[in-house]
Amino acid sequence: MMGFLLLLIFGLMHLVMFAVTRYMVTYAAFAASRAAVVGNSPQLAAEAVMDNLNWWADEGGEQPVEVSYTFKGITFGYEVRTRVPFGAPIYEWIDPDGIEIVAFAPSHTQDDAPSGGDND
Repeated sequence: MMGFLLLLIFGLMHLVMFAVTRYMVTYAAFAASRAAVVGNSPQLAAEAVMDNLNWWADEGGEQPVEVSYTFKGITFGYEVRTRVPFGAPIYEWIDPDGIEIVAFAPSHTQDDAPSGGDND
């Protein structure tokens, strides 16, 4: 019974790690897209969001965050990629760097935006 209970607890911990990371990566994609629209760095915006979540603290590293401007479906936008560590060594088919999570946020800038009002 103890083995089953430990499996259940550690499985739930990994599931929560995936859910929290997915939420944060989606928010990082939104922040990157918004930063690009207002003229700031999308990479810095995504990193600032992901700094709040650090699964890699025991290794002394930062959360690996990749931001790219890409085309998905019918629109351009920012794609953010990061990894979630997976702590069970019995899963040899999982990459040692963890499982990659990807999020996308559409982005559009208007070159001929009128000045004045909220645009200033």
